[in-house]
Amino acid sequence: MDCREIEEILNKFDYKIKQSLKNTSYQEQSDLEQEIKLKIIEKMFTVEFKDPPSIWCFLKPIDVKG
Repeated sequence: MDCREIEEILNKFDYKIKQSLKNTSYQEQSDLEQEIKLKIIEKMFTVEFKDPPSIWCFLKPIDVKG
């Protein structure tokens, strides 16, 4: 994962982060914003991203006995 990809992901979260920071005092907003972004970056490198399961994983085969 390169810097450009990380920046793209952070930009996608930016609006939600800014909205959430409105609930925090002005003096603490920039510190909290940095902490949130740092946590996002940490999780990007520690969480294993797997392909989502397909619908066929959830459907059981139907036994047709005639």
